[in-house]
Amino acid sequence: MEGKGTKEKIIEEAIELFYEYGFTKASTRQLVGRVGMTSSAIYNHFSNKEEILFDIIKNAGDKVISALNKAIEQHDDPVDCLKHMIDGMLYLFSDGGMRKEIAIFIDELYQLPEDLKELCNRQHRQVFKLFRDQVGKIADINRLNAIDHTVAAFGILGTMLWVYHWFRDNGRLQMKDISEELIRLLLYGLMRREEA
Repeated sequence: MEGKGTKEKIIEEAIELFYEYGFTKASTRQLVGRVGMTSSAIYNHFSNKEEILFDIIKNAGDKVISALNKAIEQHDDPVDCLKHMIDGMLYLFSDGGMRKEIAIFIDELYQLPEDLKELCNRQHRQVFKLFRDQVGKIADINRLNAIDHTVAAFGILGTMLWVYHWFRDNGRLQMKDISEELIRLLLYGLMRREEA
């Protein structure tokens, strides 16, 4: 951790602790031990443990939104864009550190006080809206089956957000393979169409 600022060291170690133990079971004492500084040094940067959690969740949300916006800016075709949005978001899960941040972004939001939770919920809603809007653009070019856009967006997100639970870097499939399989499943379905 040499060369990193104190706040960055605190965040880095908090990510490890919250991922390993969960927010409620991770103690400030453990964080102090891992960072190698006094609790007062930590509280110079954060007023409490919830503020550390907020910082992690907000930063993870910013990275997710940035990746999605990058895909949207770079791809005019709505179907191609949606594929890249899915691929870009899944790519974030393949990086060990980001996967931990994503897990915290998804699983620990409810631990925040209401005011901070609302700020992070806005990010969650923004991610959802980006996907729903893209589904709408696919409908606009008559490439979407008769499915509610909200249901489609939740279906896409729900499928992707479980990946971090079971994906392993040393597993049989790499994230690129999983991304291709999920894109095929989400866009073209599970079953073959019967010939009429």
